Amino acid sequence: MKKALIGALIGLSTLWAVPTYAQTKLVVGGSEAVDSLLDKMAVKFKEILEAKGADEFKVNLIRGQSLGNAKEVLEQHQAGIVDVNFSRPDWLTSYVQDFQVLSWGFTFKDREHLQTFLNSDLFEEMNQKTIDAVGLRILAAGVDQPRILYTNTPVKGVEDVQGLKMRVPGIKAYLKLWEAVGTIPSQVAWSEAFLALKTGAVDGAEADASGAYSQKFHLAAPHVIRTNHVMSSAHFSVNENKWKSLSKEQQTILQSAAKEAVAWMSVQAKADSEAILAKMVEEGAMVAEIDNTQFAEKAKAAVQEMEAEGLWSEGLWQRIRDLVKE
Repeated sequence: MKKALIGALIGLSTLWAVPTYAQTKLVVGGSEAVDSLLDKMAVKFKEILEAKGADEFKVNLIRGQSLGNAKEVLEQHQAGIVDVNFSRPDWLTSYVQDFQVLSWGFTFKDREHLQTFLNSDLFEEMNQKTIDAVGLRILAAGVDQPRILYTNTPVKGVEDVQGLKMRVPGIKAYLKLWEAVGTIPSQVAWSEAFLALKTGAVDGAEADASGAYSQKFHLAAPHVIRTNHVMSSAHFSVNENKWKSLSKEQQTILQSAAKEAVAWMSVQAKADSEAILAKMVEEGAMVAEIDNTQFAEKAKAAVQEMEAEGLWSEGLWQRIRDLVKE
């Protein structure tokens, strides 16, 4: 009996000695279509994070629009229902006006200029405003595909878009930009844009190559003009309360995974854009290069007015331009 009791006690002490790892559960969500580039970026993030922090994190990646549209997911992110969000900084403009400058055309000269900004103290200032305003922290951001123009008539210069009925997303900076270059902007839902182009409700639209191809813009508006007016970006953000609940080691792992995933996305974005434009040509579209100097001059001329209206902080546009040499 005594031996049995000793054996039981030894068994219990052995159980107590077994270390237990309480993995941190992370809900990762967005609103991107399954198999789109940003969706693939999120899958890559999950793979990297679970490889780097196998003992630290348990990731629940929710793909597609199961959680709703971008605005609805952002609200859930702010509430802490979604711990990590993959999206675009443009959607933060509702909370921090300075992000409007990212949607202002011809702000960035090229991909390298945008990445320099995303890595800068200036962008970190905007990140801190986001943390303070809504409790969301951008972990990492990278360059996506440039946005280009799709029209039903040829465009060789800014004179060819005067009075053009232009589909734009519901972001104020896009609306103001296309007014500045002389078009008549119309806020048409993304899901209705193809039909609007096809029926002539609008004469043109703009989007990155992947997004436009998924909506078949090039079949309704076969003139594809590489204006590169907006250098798009994508990011991962984390709810600040979740961030603060993590250990320093976990924070390092999480941010490292986010940086690797957006770096992968950025390389893939450049290759995808060229491949998709080639597909558009095969399917009957006419892809043209353009000197966008005149467009850029009209956009620059409107900057002072936009800052006076409070679209973004006074002087921010010029500070961004000054990050690289003219």
